[in-house]
Amino acid sequence: MAYDFDDLKTVSVANGAITLRIPTRWGVWPDEDRPDFWGCYEKEADGTEPDTGTLWIGVERFFWEGDSPPSPHHLDMRRMAEEMAENRSSDNRRLIESTFQDLENGCLWFRIEDTEENGEGLRFWTSNYFVNQGPHAAAITMNLVLTHAQMNEPEFVELREIMEREVASALLDPFRQDDEDAAEDVLGPLRLCNFDDWVRLTLPEAMSISVDETSDAANPRWYCRLTTEVSYAGMFVELQQMEMKDEDGDSVTLPGTMYREVGDSIIKEDGGERTRPMPDGIIAYEVAEDREGIGEADENGKVFRGYRTHTWRRVVFTPGAARRLTVLLMLPLPEHDQEPYAALSEFMDGAVRRATFPGFSEPENF
Repeated sequence: MAYDFDDLKTVSVANGAITLRIPTRWGVWPDEDRPDFWGCYEKEADGTEPDTGTLWIGVERFFWEGDSPPSPHHLDMRRMAEEMAENRSSDNRRLIESTFQDLENGCLWFRIEDTEENGEGLRFWTSNYFVNQGPHAAAITMNLVLTHAQMNEPEFVELREIMEREVASALLDPFRQDDEDAAEDVLGPLRLCNFDDWVRLTLPEAMSISVDETSDAANPRWYCRLTTEVSYAGMFVELQQMEMKDEDGDSVTLPGTMYREVGDSIIKEDGGERTRPMPDGIIAYEVAEDREGIGEADENGKVFRGYRTHTWRRVVFTPGAARRLTVLLMLPLPEHDQEPYAALSEFMDGAVRRATFPGFSEPENF
């Protein structure tokens, strides 16, 4: 039987707290007994559930409500992961493997366990992410379950490899509301901006947007500007679409295993930025400074003070095509780490990751 597990779709659960790709044949169903848990599995129209594997997703948030700042102990995600491992309820599960990996904003506890349910052997591959931002923390669980009868069959070995890759590439975003609240405190109200159906990007309402008349329809570019009393931040938003074709000129559906490899090569045409995987492709980010000519005056007598530039490049894929988004934020160098510029650059890092592409690659929300 051909399961076509490599035919994937992008889904987002818990108000965008986690976004990843799963097999198209699976649906997403809230767990009736556990709040903030969802099951990804196949269900027929008559309610029957063919056993083609299950991915369980759980999101738990922890909010600091004390008057004083939280202690370093409270914000130690490695400690939180290890304490959960020590206090873990086995539920009659036999632990086969358990590892910890430090992340940029937390820790990953990965484990493999065996158990038996109604006389049937089951294996669990569980990724527990413990992440924090400021005083708040979140625990995100992604748990793939296969039967012992399935787990060595070639189709289900492939499924496990696919889901290991997609779990590792998932967008973990449990603090989106915190980001937006913090940005609005400094930048004022935010708005969702639709750039001519190429990309949707959330920006401050105070930021003006105009079409760059020097760009063309196949490679559009917009100029955005946030003006303060003494200076301003300038930002370019640029899009490019690329067709994916074979030697005969026919559209090619890029295998999931090649998303990051091809995306990385596209991004590195412009430089050697640090990249990280995304559910639908790849993203790169770099910071640089333009100091050449600082102190020199132009023909109008304006003295050049330099820029701090933040550049995000994101490549997304759909069958037969790829789309590249470039966001270049230029901040006045003397004030780049002062408000409102510090808040703007921090907010834009999340805004680019959360950008959606109308009619191209949009997640199903649950």
